[in-house]
Amino acid sequence: MILVAPECLKQIVDAAEAAYPNESCGLLVGHDDESSRVRIATAHPSDNLASDPRRAFEVDPALRLNLHKRLRGGPDDVVGVYHSHPDMRAQPSETDLARAWEPRLVWIITSVVAHQAVLTTAHRINEAGTQFEPMPLYTDDWRDAPTRAPMTYPGLE
Repeated sequence: MILVAPECLKQIVDAAEAAYPNESCGLLVGHDDESSRVRIATAHPSDNLASDPRRAFEVDPALRLNLHKRLRGGPDDVVGVYHSHPDMRAQPSETDLARAWEPRLVWIITSVVAHQAVLTTAHRINEAGTQFEPMPLYTDDWRDAPTRAPMTYPGLE
């Protein structure tokens, strides 16, 4: 399960909409907690260095290097990447699969249609590196829906 701060998710979605029709991208910083959940605390935007930013993304390697240096010895680390899919589904593409290099990284993908974000999903590549698997994505202020006693309707039993 992925838990992301609401303001961080908003930042990811806003970046996706602003970059349209190009792909937005960046790195996610957080940590794995004791319950095998990934907690994402911050998103760090990157210029998209891909040769065709409408169909691919490439995070600036200097961003990752700088984050690793800054986070060294602390509880947080780079735990994932995010990017957008302009006019495509919020599912990993063949290009994403070909570029997935680390099984532990979370991939957050936002689908954008006509400048409007329509869906954001989370994925992780399997240990064999052969395909992405979906992961539940929640904001860290998410709570179970309230419950009540079952409704009864006289005469309809």
